Amino acid sequence: MSNQPEWYSPIRKVPLEYMGVKSNAWSVQIEHLTDKSEWKEVGVVSDNYLLIDNTKVEQLATDISEASGYQWTKDKIFWNGKQFMYSMIAKDITEEVSLGDDVSLGMMIWNSYDGSTALQFKLYLQRLVCLNGMVSNDIFKSFRFKHDSSSQNYEKEIMEAAKIIQGSTDNVRYMINALRTLEANELDMEMLALIREKHIPKLPISLFGNIVDNPTTYDLLNAGTNVLWHKQKQTKSDFDHNAYIVDNLINYANQL
Repeated sequence: MSNQPEWYSPIRKVPLEYMGVKSNAWSVQIEHLTDKSEWKEVGVVSDNYLLIDNTKVEQLATDISEASGYQWTKDKIFWNGKQFMYSMIAKDITEEVSLGDDVSLGMMIWNSYDGSTALQFKLYLQRLVCLNGMVSNDIFKSFRFKHDSSSQNYEKEIMEAAKIIQGSTDNVRYMINALRTLEANELDMEMLALIREKHIPKLPISLFGNIVDNPTTYDLLNAGTNVLWHKQKQTKSDFDHNAYIVDNLINYANQL
């Protein structure tokens, strides 16, 4: 049996046809881990869909980290059979929320074999004391590419992500200031009800129930990111819910 994870297995795009008539759709297939003569379908895409191997995505992350001028270490890999995420942490880009509570800048690159997720670069923050990732769709810039023939120079273009890292200082400080405000904001039942109703109403009931027993709003945010970042069986929705909690509580902090 191969020790290589499935997300590094070879992939291919095969044209589909019916009774000799070719379709505009193509089957994306990944090589079976144990039987190299077998392939399994992971998605159906258009003929101009640019299929990008996950190993290239990891190399792009390494190239971006080197171009940024900071020191990065591998953080997390997410793979659900179709969608892939590779993340790294720059521990020399840190800010302090409070004494002993440092937060570092992280970057993640997303890819998919079925067209469900664009090839994209995103920044996030990680709380070093517990390694919780705090995802934000609002505060940090992202870099997105289309999976089609117009993106064949994506390796060169994505290096622009290094400039986003270098220009992220103000965004990091903005978010840290908001986290400090949340830390000073003690929660009571009335305020918790207000946050639930006005700021995070779309959060699933079961998830909200797992994170409510916390003394400050910062603790509430960290409880949410802890549950979502460290789940044993993660889904893409966990990262989306993470961003939903972070962005809306940061927005709440700026209203205090």
